[in-house]
Amino acid sequence: MEIKSPELSAERRILIADDDADSRIVVASVISILGHSPVVVRGGGEALEECERQLPDLAIIDYTMPAVSGIEMCHRLKTIPGGELVPILMLTARDSMQDKISALEEGVDDYLTKPFNYQELRARVKALLRVRDLNVKLVAKNDELKQMQERLVASERQVAVGQLAGTAAHQLGQPLSAIMLNCFLIEKLPKDDPKFMGAVVAIKNDVRRMVEMIDKLRNIKASAREEYFGGTEILKLKDE
Repeated sequence: MEIKSPELSAERRILIADDDADSRIVVASVISILGHSPVVVRGGGEALEECERQLPDLAIIDYTMPAVSGIEMCHRLKTIPGGELVPILMLTARDSMQDKISALEEGVDDYLTKPFNYQELRARVKALLRVRDLNVKLVAKNDELKQMQERLVASERQVAVGQLAGTAAHQLGQPLSAIMLNCFLIEKLPKDDPKFMGAVVAIKNDVRRMVEMIDKLRNIKASAREEYFGGTEILKLKDE
């Protein structure tokens, strides 16, 4: 589910879920005065359907609602992709300390009891929207950093592959050339010619050198580098 960036619009979509008609009207009027767009529903089930269609910037919900309670709605909203970034203000007539503690422990971000003060509701809505904006920005920055890290890792991997290829070409090129030359001699010389056996021995020695180089390449450190040609770097083998 797409999360709206706070920079896209100053007007916010505020979900209001309350089974009391008078409360819905009063809260919606406060939200409208603040310049935001109220989305009013009567219960938790309808509220969740609205969230599935489009996530609000803030949810103001009652504790006790038919079918789906405020606490259950809070749980289910957090399971919707992006729903964890939607702040929840519980606006309810239940004013016991235990109700407040339970709601806050279950994921509600703020708790306000009825009858409420208009200015207090306004201040809490503004504060929660600020928190929401900061969280959205933080998620966007984290995604940006993750993408940069992935690009950096891919770039470093490509450089390492190029350096390894250059190292292999540099270290193995000479013995391979010698092997090809000696193979040519073997094809031309009779077996009883001393140069024939010399070429065979030379091939064995070059093959042994190549095996040793391959073993070193397996354990080479990416930090050990040396200049090769035209400013190009290759990986440096030990004892080389």
